[in-house]
Amino acid sequence: MQIGAAEVRSVAPGSLFDPKHQPEVYWHDPDWIIDVIKPPTLDQEYSLSIRSGAGKTATMKLPREYEQIESVLRGPEDKAIVVESDHTASGAFAIVDLKTGKMIDNVGVGWLTVSPNRRFIVFRNWYPNEAETYENAYRLYDVERTPRENLCGYKANDPSHKLLAGDFRGLQVFPQINVQYLCSDREDNEDDNMAADFVWSDDSSKLAFADMKSGAMSLVAVMTPLGPKNLPRTTVYPLVGDENICRGISECDFHVIDSLVWEGEAVKLRTRALREIRVSIGKFTLPRPQ
Repeated sequence: MQIGAAEVRSVAPGSLFDPKHQPEVYWHDPDWIIDVIKPPTLDQEYSLSIRSGAGKTATMKLPREYEQIESVLRGPEDKAIVVESDHTASGAFAIVDLKTGKMIDNVGVGWLTVSPNRRFIVFRNWYPNEAETYENAYRLYDVERTPRENLCGYKANDPSHKLLAGDFRGLQVFPQINVQYLCSDREDNEDDNMAADFVWSDDSSKLAFADMKSGAMSLVAVMTPLGPKNLPRTTVYPLVGDENICRGISECDFHVIDSLVWEGEAVKLRTRALREIRVSIGKFTLPRPQ
């Protein structure tokens, strides 16, 4: 594909996990040539070959647990995002400093999507803290922040806050326990489950998805932060009354949704029954703290 001035090659969406047949993956633009180097054998690490427009070169090994590379994308501030798919932990992403050829951060996830401007990564925390029942917790990672600034909490056995615990990575945007975007410290035994994949606006300023909770569906919108010190903002719009698309459906989930798109400052949902609901962002409200 072509992204701006860059020629980019990635694993096609929906492809099967097949590390024995890793395809060619790269990002090539006038400033940076970044190629994934396959190891000679499966028990060795993948590497990144990095070459600047000025001719400076570096080779960096990726973590051993990276079993198949989906994509390498150039982010802001001369950073790269390496997206990995894994049949055991579902996946991970690494943030790489292209100028030094070193890895800045490595985060294990259950599922992720990268914003069009490649500044933000939204992912599902792949094992919620102290989980009693399975529930999705959605986190936002800002490539312009440091790894420590991309934390929503610390473990109880880390009173000095020295560790970057895997299950506290990213700013938790949903469910939201308060306006500070802290982590949920335990399950609430309710069933937050994504009913439609995240949909980004073209300018990466906002994303939307549909969420199911106890048989009721809501639209959720997240406004991404402007500066590196700002926080995201999460708002919700319950589909109730005449807009309750789950009415009369015993098991209402993502199967009822045909599409979810942004139309300017509004979210448009289309059901498989060809019903359309358009909600302006001004009708979304802050979620009730959990």
